[in-house]
Amino acid sequence: MAEEKKDLELLEKARDNFNTSQEYFSENYELGKNDQEFVHGINQWDPKDKAARDADGRPSLVLNQMLPYCNQVINDIRQARPAVRVTPVDGGADIETAKVMTGLIRNVERQSKANDAYDTAAMNAVTAGLGWIRVCLDYANPYTFDQEIRIERVLNFRSAYLDPSSVAMDGSDAEFCFIFDDVQKERFEAENPKVAYDGCGALDGQWVSDDTVRVVEYYYKTYESVKIYKVTHKKVTPRGTETYTGAVTQEELDILDEQEIKYDVLGERETEICKVKQCTFVGTEILSETDWPSKYLPLIPVYGQEVFIEDKRHFRSLIEQGKDAQRMYNYWKSASTEFIALQPKTPWVGPLGSFKSNPTNWADANRKNIAFLEYDIVHDANGTPLPPPTRTPPIQGSPAMFQEAESARGDIRLALGMGLSNMGQADNAISGVAIRNRQIEGDNATFHFMDNLASSITQVGCICVDLIPRVYSEPQVARIIGEDGVEETVPLNQPYKKGEKGKEPTTDRDNDGTYDMAIGKYDVVCDVGPSYSSQRQETADKMQQVMANKPELFGVIGDLFFKSLDVPMAQEIAERIKATMDPAILGDDPQAAKLQAAAQQMQQMQEQLKTLDAALQSKQQDTQFEQGYKLQELQIKRDELALQDAGRGC
Repeated sequence: MAEEKKDLELLEKARDNFNTSQEYFSENYELGKNDQEFVHGINQWDPKDKAARDADGRPSLVLNQMLPYCNQVINDIRQARPAVRVTPVDGGADIETAKVMTGLIRNVERQSKANDAYDTAAMNAVTAGLGWIRVCLDYANPYTFDQEIRIERVLNFRSAYLDPSSVAMDGSDAEFCFIFDDVQKERFEAENPKVAYDGCGALDGQWVSDDTVRVVEYYYKTYESVKIYKVTHKKVTPRGTETYTGAVTQEELDILDEQEIKYDVLGERETEICKVKQCTFVGTEILSETDWPSKYLPLIPVYGQEVFIEDKRHFRSLIEQGKDAQRMYNYWKSASTEFIALQPKTPWVGPLGSFKSNPTNWADANRKNIAFLEYDIVHDANGTPLPPPTRTPPIQGSPAMFQEAESARGDIRLALGMGLSNMGQADNAISGVAIRNRQIEGDNATFHFMDNLASSITQVGCICVDLIPRVYSEPQVARIIGEDGVEETVPLNQPYKKGEKGKEPTTDRDNDGTYDMAIGKYDVVCDVGPSYSSQRQETADKMQQVMANKPELFGVIGDLFFKSLDVPMAQEIAERIKATMDPAILGDDPQAAKLQAAAQQMQQMQEQLKTLDAALQSKQQDTQFEQGYKLQELQIKRDELALQDAGRGC
């Protein structure tokens, strides 16, 4: 009975919060829906005006100028996506562990295709004024109990609500949130055969329709009074053994005890710890309840243009201020088209009888390409030939209408803050610097969309940093991804040692440190700028310029230069250059040391081959000399015998 009462109270609170959120966001969502339709050329005419024009047979053209501007902003964001970077905060944290956490987050982003989530949220913020990103946990595969962090997109921006009292740009101060989905009844019944939802529609018509059932995920914060301890203990880091002092909970003390780490308690006090609960329900039925293992809500908003009016936050899209200019453009282009269409085609005019012999050709002259037209010569009363037939001047459009249409296009650009140069079109800027300055002005006019996305992705990073110690709590080897996209495996929560194959787990006391995910406090920053591939290309260009002026630097940075090139065999060339470089330049690099040792062995073998070759040549020369000497002796003896024979003959 007590459990049922608790569930009813939870459901009642959840529905109250849902209705409050829905009422608060309804205006924003309705405007966002209209703006999103407007961006894609839907409902750009007032329904009454369009109906009246349709009834009169008049055109209501839609020459959509909004979508290219929105795509320009969204694609600029795609080419310079904000990147998460973890930094240490207190003495228990260290830079190397922060780099590992950054690599883990990059791996999470790659595995869960987080770029899709970021792009969808940015698109909704630009076109509708509001988008969402969500973080969740899922099992790594069907045959494991290991969980992994996932970053997922919320395709329909109207399928989520956040605490209306939240004022932070990243939603971190919200107390609750909702993520809901209207599931087809057949699918819901197949997945939840024992759940009765027939009475749910009595609560509100939105919960159950003829075809769907609304399934709601409800996350809410609770606060628990706990005792924290100020402790100090030794910690092995890549820099050596260091002393860490900081605040921990009883749970964290238990972890230190399990790891047999000696510590001293310097103080204690009472505080409140935030915990997040998750409840999934449909109408009056709770499907599941669990703890969300983070102090942050898993729903992150991405806002467009934020405006605070009459004690309420409003979120506006990029195109909201340009809609009237777009309507004007549609009107004047429609009016111009109508004006020209109503004018008759230009006729041929000539004296009566000029078209007598070939009436068919003259009748088809306005719709066929006829090579030549013959006319009958007609004379006046005095017998003077009259002029041949002539065509009236062609149809002329209205200069005023054309001018108004172009003025409306200019108003669109002004309302959106994006000039011709931002759309790749020529303007009155002449020099490259002037063109670039115009582009920067346009980028600045829309930079708040990028900045708001960066703020939201920073919050995504904070959630990941908070989840990592819980997800990666056991000793294991995990994959991380570097800034350059290179993959590496590192041991977590266990000592490691650098070897030829990288960092490997070890039980030796003489180790290089431990990446302990549970110790230390870390912060998250978001870097906004060109992608790594763009930075790499720019780096290669700069190094090439430097080496052109100082060629001797090739022996110092030649390997880095080839690594930065996006060409075939660049990595292999870089490795060979590295093998010939001074070890003092390379520093503590096991792979480089291995290459150096191999290079030295090859050099020694080459020297041995040279010595052997010299010995063989010397021996060959000695043999040739000895053979030549013997030939000379034989020649002398033969000459002596010849003289003796000659003497006897005399």
